[in-house]
Formats: sequence, C-alpha cells, structure tokens
Amino acid sequence: MYVAMTHFQIILGQELLFETLWRERESYLDTMQGYRGLFLMRGATEKDHTVYVSQFIWNSKEDFDAWTQSDTFIKAHIQFGDTSVLFNAKPVFEGLTIVMQEMMGKPRK
Repeated sequence: MYVAMTHFQIILGQELLFETLWRERESYLDTMQGYRGLFLMRGATEKDHTVYVSQFIWNSKEDFDAWTQSDTFIKAHIQFGDTSVLFNAKPVFEGLTIVMQEMMGKPRK
C-alpha cells in the first residue's frame, strides 16, 4: 500500500474554513482505481497556526500517480480557487510505502 500525506500549517482562525472545504468538496476519488481511503487529522495549535495532515491510502504508488495525472485530479483541485490565504507555510507532501501493517485483532502483514 501507498500513503500520500500532506502536512498543512493553517493560519489561526481559518481552521473551520479549511475543514469545511475538505468536508464539502467533490473529490471524485471513488472513481479512481486503487483508492482506499482518506484521513484528515488536526494536530497541535501553535502560536500562529494549527497543524493538519491529510493521509490518502492507495493500493500502490502507481495508482496514486495515475490520480495525480488525471482530469479528475484537476477537477477536484480547481474547485477551491486560491487557498493560499489559509496557509502559514507551503504544504509539505510525503509519499510513503507501507512496509508493515498491524491492526487490532488482525495478524501482522
């Protein structure tokens, strides 16, 4: 499995707008091969921002890459317009391959 993760620093006072944009967006992800799920997580609030992390789970990096090169990727992202006013810093992307998975009540893989 492959995890596409982005770290965001959201300006204080913009958290509700950021979360609303995520909740109300049309993602089109359910049409993409290999898409498994999404987590949007809120972290610590610092002096001038709140930390968020998005985590998209894919069957493979190839499935994720296909999504980023698709017309639906463009459609999903263009609907937001200019969101730079929400960010304290540029979002940081990390792509990770899962090498071990352990779930409650499930054997290790």
